[in-house]
Amino acid sequence: MRKIFICLLGGLLTSPMASLAQTGPRIWVEYDTSGMIGDAMNLRLRCESPNPENVNFPLLQEQLSTDLLLIPTDSLKVDTSFNTESGLKAKTVSYLFSSYQEGLYTMPSFCFEYPAGDSTFTYCTDTGHVRFYAPEVDTTAAIKDIAPAFSVSNKELIKEYWAKYDIFLWIALAAALLCGAIVFIYKKWKRKEPLFAQKKPAVPPVIRALESLNRLKERELWQNNLIKDYYTELTDILRLYLSEAMDIPAVEMTNEELRLALKKHFPAKSQDARNLIEVLDTATLVKFAKVLPGATEHENCYAVVKGFLEAQKKEQEEAKAAENAKNPDNADTSTESSPKEQKSEPDPIEPHLDSPCTQTNDNVLTRNKVASESKEEKEAPTGN
Repeated sequence: MRKIFICLLGGLLTSPMASLAQTGPRIWVEYDTSGMIGDAMNLRLRCESPNPENVNFPLLQEQLSTDLLLIPTDSLKVDTSFNTESGLKAKTVSYLFSSYQEGLYTMPSFCFEYPAGDSTFTYCTDTGHVRFYAPEVDTTAAIKDIAPAFSVSNKELIKEYWAKYDIFLWIALAAALLCGAIVFIYKKWKRKEPLFAQKKPAVPPVIRALESLNRLKERELWQNNLIKDYYTELTDILRLYLSEAMDIPAVEMTNEELRLALKKHFPAKSQDARNLIEVLDTATLVKFAKVLPGATEHENCYAVVKGFLEAQKKEQEEAKAAENAKNPDNADTSTESSPKEQKSEPDPIEPHLDSPCTQTNDNVLTRNKVASESKEEKEAPTGN
């Protein structure tokens, strides 16, 4: 596609006065000379003059000729500019035209009128030619059906909308984050809380278990006849520690399953395993057989659990000290004992040998049987 320029100096060609050659307008037409049928072709009418607004351009409507049609929606665009080299103003009127049949067509002549004093001069351009080509069609090929409609996935629609409106979406996201941050800061300020609370160091399981034991003792459950609640919480503390510190699923285990797990975990300290099992068995008798141990037995069961946890704590501290001695550069000074840990703990109460927490299960069951028989004798009816 190339463009042809037809230029005229109006004063030289049509004016009888020589002086008009210096002041007359410069007029030319520019248009595309070839294209495919249906293509939008450019047509520009241009005039350079000190006063181009005084020049009357040809007014084109609907069509240029029988075969060349104007595209009405884009026709008649006017633009004015200034040429710094010549010092003249330039006015350009643009059109779009097309043809829907193949062939060579004639571009008509365009006439401009320029008033000068009492006279009006007319400048007309030469005619030209425009060729339109038809697309090549293979008539021997089979006729294909129109492509069927297809559905677009939501993912594709989201990608299309994001590509089209991404700047607005980013602005909306930034505004939402800003509003959220403002609300968060306002709530913290209203509650007089710091924006970013320091993360508390993790408390070792043995420390948590000992603290839970201390709280259990302070509540004085068995002293207030809440014996079942007392043993329930005591065994829960023990089972939870075994689950967290020793990877023994003690919370879901029965006493028999836990007995085997403890013996396997403490092969060299079977006495620890037996003592803990005695505590669990005593708690089972209290909760399901409604056995009521005495005050000394309550304290002894508490002492067994606490003594076990104290021993665990001591072993862990010794292992940590040995590790720090081997690697002094990697010793973590931030893991020093907290004031709660440094608080002196009373020496664990030594369990009495005759308490249910250190007796065998056979002795406990024998005592329960005797108590049951005594109760039946009291309730038996007497003869008259």
